[in-house]
Amino acid sequence: MKSTVVTPIIILLLISIAQANATSTFSANLQKARQGDTDAMCDLGEAYYNGKGTLKDPFKAKCWIKMAYDNGSKRAEALWNDMELWNYSGKCEALFDDEKRPKYKNGETFIDPLLDMAFSYLQTGCFIMGCHDQAEKCHKDERPSHEVCIDGFWMGKFEVTQAQWQKIMGSNPSRFSKSMNRPVENVSYYDVIKFIRLLNAKSNYQYKLPTEAQWEYACRNNGEKVNYPWGDESWRPAENCGSCDSGDYQYETAPVGSFTLNSFGLYDMAGNVKEWCLDYYDKKAYLNHASKNPIYAQKEATRVIRGGSYLDNVTNLRCTARSQSIANMRSDNVGFRLVLIMVGFNSP
Repeated sequence: MKSTVVTPIIILLLISIAQANATSTFSANLQKARQGDTDAMCDLGEAYYNGKGTLKDPFKAKCWIKMAYDNGSKRAEALWNDMELWNYSGKCEALFDDEKRPKYKNGETFIDPLLDMAFSYLQTGCFIMGCHDQAEKCHKDERPSHEVCIDGFWMGKFEVTQAQWQKIMGSNPSRFSKSMNRPVENVSYYDVIKFIRLLNAKSNYQYKLPTEAQWEYACRNNGEKVNYPWGDESWRPAENCGSCDSGDYQYETAPVGSFTLNSFGLYDMAGNVKEWCLDYYDKKAYLNHASKNPIYAQKEATRVIRGGSYLDNVTNLRCTARSQSIANMRSDNVGFRLVLIMVGFNSP
């Protein structure tokens, strides 16, 4: 008797999970297709044709696959013939793609006037977090890899500088203070939370630390399967780390923005200083991640830090690499960047 009641519930649960996964995959493919990815166009065509993750619409299937074909896709030609898409009437014009578009573009910039703090927008998307199939030298705490979906958000283009810290806090705790445009360091997690509280009280906008998932999504250029913000090259990259080609800044911090930005206008996502994240650290956190906007909030002894620093080897700068620190610990190789979570009447 028990099994006859439980089995339908399990089946319904599995169906709902499959539907959620199909919807998130559809959203990710839509974003990629709009950026010119012909495989994503073909995937969208199949989704519309079969009603997988969206309403069945053979006309849109026809138009996405035609667009892929027009851009040189051999796969699209095969799908066109297999689905006999010539049977569906209607001219494919730009208006066929009528799905809701994001309010802001990827990489769009907003500047908070109080601290002259710049942010880049990252659109909603889904990605494989952790040790993806093209990752190198993964550690155990980067597993299991798992798909997560992130709502669009504004990520700080730079690490918070000493000048910005001093304007809010009235002092500068940093060891490397030759330039006030270097990242603030020697700040604990609790110091950062106090800074954010005071900043939020003075600003028309609201801020927080990034979650670990937001941080990795940003480091990997909206979740691309890359090892580093700049791609996969690991031999003495022009970044600020212990085994990097750091120029005049070997074994010390550099002014923010001194090295190459990633595809969405973010600087120093790897190297310079490690960065505090909002999550508690647990080596098995990924087993408990939600599929949408995950954050590990179960209280643990340490907090997550990401990104590697001027002291680390290149391998510790990998976007999937995780690290940790006691929340009240201060170190001259740990700083932070912010996420804009709410805009006021001056919204961009």
